[in-house]
Amino acid sequence: MRPRRHPIQFQFPKVKRWRVRRPAHELANDVEYVNKYNLAYERMNALPADDPRSFLRQWHVHCAFCRDAYLQRRLNFSATGFPLQLHYSWTFLPWHRMLIYFHEKILGSLIHDPDFTLPFWNWDNQLDATAAQIPQIFLPYNQTQRHARRHARIRNTFLYQGKHRNADHMPPEILPLAWEARRENWTRDKIREENLHQMYTMVVDKKSAREFMGGPYTTNTNITDPQRPGVSVGESGSCESVHDHAHEWVGLSGNTDHPDNEDMGVFTYAGRDPLFYSHHANIDRLWNVWKALPPGDGQRKRKDYDDHDFLETVFEFFDENQDLVQVKVKDTLDSRKLGILYQPMVHSDSLWINHKPNGTTPSYNSSDVRVSTSNAIGRHPTSFKVKRRAPTTADLRGTQAQNVDQLSETVVLEHVRVPELMYLTLDAFIDSPTATADTDEDSTAYVGSFTHLPSGVPAVAKLRADDDMYRTLNIRFSTSLALRRLGITNWTTDITVTVVPRFREHGFGSNIQAIRFDRIRQDFT
Repeated sequence: MRPRRHPIQFQFPKVKRWRVRRPAHELANDVEYVNKYNLAYERMNALPADDPRSFLRQWHVHCAFCRDAYLQRRLNFSATGFPLQLHYSWTFLPWHRMLIYFHEKILGSLIHDPDFTLPFWNWDNQLDATAAQIPQIFLPYNQTQRHARRHARIRNTFLYQGKHRNADHMPPEILPLAWEARRENWTRDKIREENLHQMYTMVVDKKSAREFMGGPYTTNTNITDPQRPGVSVGESGSCESVHDHAHEWVGLSGNTDHPDNEDMGVFTYAGRDPLFYSHHANIDRLWNVWKALPPGDGQRKRKDYDDHDFLETVFEFFDENQDLVQVKVKDTLDSRKLGILYQPMVHSDSLWINHKPNGTTPSYNSSDVRVSTSNAIGRHPTSFKVKRRAPTTADLRGTQAQNVDQLSETVVLEHVRVPELMYLTLDAFIDSPTATADTDEDSTAYVGSFTHLPSGVPAVAKLRADDDMYRTLNIRFSTSLALRRLGITNWTTDITVTVVPRFREHGFGSNIQAIRFDRIRQDFT
């Protein structure tokens, strides 16, 4: 794809009126909107394959930047030799914000509606009965339903035909944001309660940009070959991990008839499902919600990175005029400057923002504690001893905290080697060495999850488990609030961190016996 002329610099739109994104579940019976939405995609799909606005190319944009198709370049455009990856770092939120921004603008231009907006899949909403289901907009309408006459006028075939989705997860099933919430005997009410806790842990519990947005991604970052001296690795933020659950749940991960895990269940194919863009609209909304949360400990305000390397990072996207537009991260940080607002979801958001974890304190005998001395997480829960100390002013370096009281205490697994094609979840508990796959995550000791979604390549079934295809990542768990809940206030008190792995029974990596890492340690951010 070549631009029609030289790349142009991004300019903020002149906002005459706000473009308001609305929740998908509230738009299900809006005949005009659904038909217009479907028509926009039909026209996008009808564009020639070499048109950068075409649905094929829009899908390929995400595919290319999650499969290391390009090399990083410095601001002077000299090559680093390292592959470019827009996940597992602080680029995740800004890049996806602009991906859906331009995607939305293209859709609007194809139906001659400059005010068109994508719907957002409001899956964190545990208040409205249908919000966390796969939205009706993306499914066939049942003509025997209450609004049969209205639904007969709806044309939404492109939004569902030919899309690979898990048939077991159709409505009335709701998206579980925690692995253990998939137990067969769990009611939907129990899943909703667990989802509230997961949202609280993965959003409210994060005070720093590093915890929520992910780690730095500079020109010395390489997540595929970190063996060179001075090379750093990737680090997902909590927002990316919680977003992976929706990807995997909708897609066909672990389906033996679809070893490539398409569509939403794998990064390579995710952009082929229109639901992907609606899903990311909600992630984008949650970024705004996180920054608007009240200050945390020490009155630390939640805010974006202010690092020069972060702000000056450049992305390129094709716009609705087929021009290649260069966008800097600093231009992406306020969605209002892009002319975008989200319909407020105050009541449903408040449920998880104000959620209080179950106050149960773990009970165990010290003789039951088996602490691993190897840097590996096997097929069963593994406990590790972590030494603690009080933070000092030296720990402020590289953070946005103004004093040590504002620092967030975390535990980091360094240089974790995760097979690129493996779906993996690691749940972490503090001083709960008897934690198992059945341990309730809505508990005092739970400190969060890391989720890895397969990158995916054609013919995954032909790959061997020993093929050298790994991501090397740091995995960070926030511990400050959990330590306080457990009554651990002395900095000299060491803790036990128990990691509960969740492996897929089928698919690539199912026979891998251990996930290895370099070390586990306390850190401040």
